[in-house]
Amino acid sequence: MGAKKTPGIREDPPPGEAFVHGMHGMPMVLAVMAHPDDIEITCAGTLALLKRAGWDVHLATMTAGDLGSMTLPREEISRIRRGEAEASARVLGAGYTCLGFDDLTILYDAGSKRRVCGLLREIRPDLVITHSSRDYMTDHTETPRIVREAVFASTIPNWTASQNGTPAPPCAKMASILYADPIENIDLEGRRVPARLVVDITSVMETKERMLACHESQRSWLRAQHGEDEYLLSMKRWGADRASDFGKRTVKYAEGFTPHLGHGFPKDDHLSRALGRRLVKSASAR
Repeated sequence: MGAKKTPGIREDPPPGEAFVHGMHGMPMVLAVMAHPDDIEITCAGTLALLKRAGWDVHLATMTAGDLGSMTLPREEISRIRRGEAEASARVLGAGYTCLGFDDLTILYDAGSKRRVCGLLREIRPDLVITHSSRDYMTDHTETPRIVREAVFASTIPNWTASQNGTPAPPCAKMASILYADPIENIDLEGRRVPARLVVDITSVMETKERMLACHESQRSWLRAQHGEDEYLLSMKRWGADRASDFGKRTVKYAEGFTPHLGHGFPKDDHLSRALGRRLVKSASAR
């Protein structure tokens, strides 16, 4: 008699088997970032390539961007930005979840770890992409800490976790973790952050632009808050900067990643396996 399936929960493969194309559904990548538009800026190109390679993709943000307006109340801008994030996910053919935290209050604690772990147990990803811990603000640096600890706890049977009120069963295996480039590819002190893996996203830059363009409210907010009116241009400029690490003139835009290689975590190089060395360059190969 087969194992009982939980509605809405992605099924793990039988023990000893991995997710591969054509078996037990496609491999799954989950991107978890702090705010709507962070995914589009940092890793949407790579997600588009994985989608093209046959992976399932799910996007999640910790907040709905409730402080992302100079004029609208929090409830209204949250509704608008959730809609923009959902529209961006549709461009990719991906799912979207907002985890319901508030801007500027993302902190690591048991509650935040249980909520993110609950999402992991529902989506059951093979790969998780999140912020760099060297990024410019606390929402961005606390999110990867929470994600890392939630991934570690995701397989522990006695750890209860839920993001929607219904506890999900533990995952059969931990997901691999990749940290994306920090915003502008620099750390808190303005130093350029190196990447261990560099992905050529030149062929999917149009998709990345379309996804980011869905976030019209944020473009307007940045114009008012910082005097900027180059939302798409700055994203492309940072991608061109990372492309210089690839070492090929045909690579115009790239995204960088650093794998989490700590004790007990999986060390699978999903990007190289899924996309090939033509699109993925490792630091050791440069």
